[in-house]
Amino acid sequence: MKSYNQILLFSLFLFFFSIANAENVAVVVYGKTPVAKQYLRVAQSRMEQLITDNGVTVLDQAKAKELEKNWPKLSDPGALITAEDFVENAGRYKISGIYRIYLDVGKSMGMAGIYTATSVADIRFIGDDAKVRAAASAPMGTKGMPPSDGLTESAAINNAIQRAVDYSAGKFGFKVMDITNPRLVSYSLKNVPELSASAQEINTPPLLSNNDDVVKLAKLKDDGWTSEEATCVRYAEGNRMALVGSYIISAMGTSRSYSSALHVVDLDAKKEVEQFTISVKDIRYQKGGSKITDCRFLQTWRYVAAVSQSHLVFADTERGVELARIYFEDGFNKPTLGHVRAGGEDFLVVSEGSRRLYYQIVRE
Repeated sequence: MKSYNQILLFSLFLFFFSIANAENVAVVVYGKTPVAKQYLRVAQSRMEQLITDNGVTVLDQAKAKELEKNWPKLSDPGALITAEDFVENAGRYKISGIYRIYLDVGKSMGMAGIYTATSVADIRFIGDDAKVRAAASAPMGTKGMPPSDGLTESAAINNAIQRAVDYSAGKFGFKVMDITNPRLVSYSLKNVPELSASAQEINTPPLLSNNDDVVKLAKLKDDGWTSEEATCVRYAEGNRMALVGSYIISAMGTSRSYSSALHVVDLDAKKEVEQFTISVKDIRYQKGGSKITDCRFLQTWRYVAAVSQSHLVFADTERGVELARIYFEDGFNKPTLGHVRAGGEDFLVVSEGSRRLYYQIVRE
């Protein structure tokens, strides 16, 4: 036993000496979902590119695949790997470390036939000293970290994976030379005369009381000159975000002005994260009142729409921009807002009684 230990220690010494000044690493990727397993090469190629851009040599993919196959313990992010394990399994490749990427990918259909995708790259680095460093990208689908859009499923997924790898690699200190920005599609509204018979309504959580507790999280104005009250309260699917539509009355002496706003509230963070102006009284355009009578999220939290007695507004919560504004030719009293889908296309429906207005959501 003593002889075996001496040989092992000597082998470790020779191995560490041979790579002490080396900058050679391997990259292996494991998919956590069936979809992720189809795109392992995308994550591996992106990580290898980042490593190479930073002056480090990367083991070629064929040898990395061989290493992965012969060392099954690497697939378990929680497995204990010792220095002896490293020498035994990685010694003949003359590498000083291994980047293991555990990849997660999600996909769905967005609006107007657009594909949308999310990805998380959990990267674990293990060096020849058996010490592990880890970094994971922030979950996509939250404020500041949107999903990736694409005209094809593959385009959306590729972009999401590259963004996730960039984010995690940056935490390891790698300089990202060409940052992968999210591909986001812009939309507008187009008035259409009617919908096809195949149109299906998209359900949304019900309206809540205007006194619901979430209203307290919205930044409603309340001072000697201005009062703001909730007129529309609704959650997003999953109850992680909420909308508070409001009616604002401002007094200056004997004059009064009326407007409305849409507040986007993050229920996890318990705070308002975005605000859009819906109506501002303007006699040149507005035919009707300013009060918001209905509001809703579209495609989870990313897009919102609100209808007042005179306006329909469609906005992007991720970028904080208004995408479209419709002025009604004739005002409403208390219109409702619906979302329907037909033939892969999305439509907003403004209705009151027998009156209906239809607007197609079109990509630009």
